Amino acid sequence: MAVTTVRPSNDRLMLSVLAVLALLWFAEDVLVPLALATLLSFLLAPLVNRLQCWGVPRILSVLLTALFAFTVLAGVLYVVGSQFLSLAESLPQYKSNLVERIQTLRSPAGGSLQEGKETIEELSEELQKAAPGKPDSRPVQKVQVVDPPPNAVEMIRSVLGPLVQPLGTAAVVIVFVIFMLLQREDLRDRLIALVGVQDLHATTQAMDDAAARVSRFLLMQLLINGMQGIAVAVGLWLIGVPNAALWGALTTVLRFIPYVGPWLAAMMPIALSFAVFEGWAEPLMTIGLFVVLETVSNNFLEPWLYGTRTGVSQLALLVAAVFWTWLWGAAGLFLSTPMTVCLVVMGKYIPQFAFLSILLSDEPVLKPAQRFYQRLLARDPEEAEDLLDELGRQRTPLELCDEVLVPTLQMAEQNHQRGLLDEATRRYIVEQTGELGAALYEDNPAPQALPNGARFTVLNLPAADEADEAAARLFGLQLAHEGIDSRHVTIDALKVEMLDEVGALHPNVVCISALPPAAMSHARYLCKRLRARFPDVPIVVGLWGAEGDMGRACERLKTVGCAAVFTGFADAVDEMKQRRQHVLQGIKPLPARTAQGGGHSVG
Repeated sequence: MAVTTVRPSNDRLMLSVLAVLALLWFAEDVLVPLALATLLSFLLAPLVNRLQCWGVPRILSVLLTALFAFTVLAGVLYVVGSQFLSLAESLPQYKSNLVERIQTLRSPAGGSLQEGKETIEELSEELQKAAPGKPDSRPVQKVQVVDPPPNAVEMIRSVLGPLVQPLGTAAVVIVFVIFMLLQREDLRDRLIALVGVQDLHATTQAMDDAAARVSRFLLMQLLINGMQGIAVAVGLWLIGVPNAALWGALTTVLRFIPYVGPWLAAMMPIALSFAVFEGWAEPLMTIGLFVVLETVSNNFLEPWLYGTRTGVSQLALLVAAVFWTWLWGAAGLFLSTPMTVCLVVMGKYIPQFAFLSILLSDEPVLKPAQRFYQRLLARDPEEAEDLLDELGRQRTPLELCDEVLVPTLQMAEQNHQRGLLDEATRRYIVEQTGELGAALYEDNPAPQALPNGARFTVLNLPAADEADEAAARLFGLQLAHEGIDSRHVTIDALKVEMLDEVGALHPNVVCISALPPAAMSHARYLCKRLRARFPDVPIVVGLWGAEGDMGRACERLKTVGCAAVFTGFADAVDEMKQRRQHVLQGIKPLPARTAQGGGHSVG
């Protein structure tokens, strides 16, 4: 029989990645202006919308917005250029001061090294004089080739040649921006068609939300960088550093580069302050200015204006900066952060690009229970404990049980049932989960004494195995945390011994703890035996973590005398509180009560 070999999809994925990289590399001259235009369109779209709300026609709104934006940009470039030329003319004046300052920084050791260097040079000269040579040797005549003076055409080419590509790119960007703003809806509809029109309403909302998020991020980043640049320019002007406007503009631009950009912007004016001023006060003031402004920006302005994070992980930002710089040079470095944010937003809302959100986003890709389970699966209890402590800073022990500990026990049971987890590993995970969960309740208060000799006790019984026992113990500890007298029986006890414990304790409620998937049969069997021997004792069943339609499970448990079924600790704890309140009020509890959310009445 012929055997058909199926080539894995990894080859196709690798070819796709290589094709995309090749396209990005060879189409740089087209894609860089397109990326700049796209980001500028996101940035200018809110202004176009505002003008349209004021009754200005679409075409006029786009033209006015583009004219305003590029006029401001041209003005900034003019100021920066003039400041740069002024700086170039002034640099020779600072040479002597800078040399003198460097000489003052030399230590005595540095002076000794300089003297040693001069001594070696003198000895080398004496050796060269003493070396044998030809007395009649004549010096070689030097020939210098002098180019003719350039004509008018060559002068124009030398001046305008370097400006052709930047001016051409700027023209292409302007054209792209205008047409993107004019045809926003059409471009959005085409992108929706590519993504899929099955759920048009949800897709449209996702696209609008994504565009709003990206526009807000770019606007806030430009606002923060602009405020920082103005503050730097004013501060340097007050200190007396020359060309303060140039350094303010460079600060605004360089802060788009993640991490290193702000300090690159600070290095140049700091170095200039050492060259300009004779004392040390002004350079120290310049350093202090940048430190103070960056501290205020990072800790106050950025959290206030667009939150404490960009939605991109720190490592992803660094990798993106390196990748886009390698691909597109300086333009890629400036575009790396906003483009990465755009990719994360696309991955969040567009299913086809979900892998981008997983790789680049700073949101956890695993649920807390999955992360905790993975730590235990790797037999790393210390890291699992650290994770539980971290989650416990924002959650109560009850929430940790429902969201982390019980789902962990359930995953261990399910994987064991499927043959994915051996018995030793299952026992280890169950034991560690129980111990780490019990540590949350080390400071539990003593059970509250009820007035008038009343008593309210809950007895927790495991249905079948160690995982059920761990869940029963955690639920009992949570009840004790609420001041309810709670007891539990270990799984080592036989069913007859459990029944004897019920007869000896006379609890107000018996709670049977069972974990899916093999929970129903064991819980039903134990409930049946309890009801046969103790017909008046209320029995509730905790099918902890069970999902789906619970109607059939409730009906099956009802036939053997179960009063209520719960899938979460929170609802079960509320039910126990209500029953205790009935005891305090002298009201006989109903055999069955309806609990909201995770509780189900079976009476």
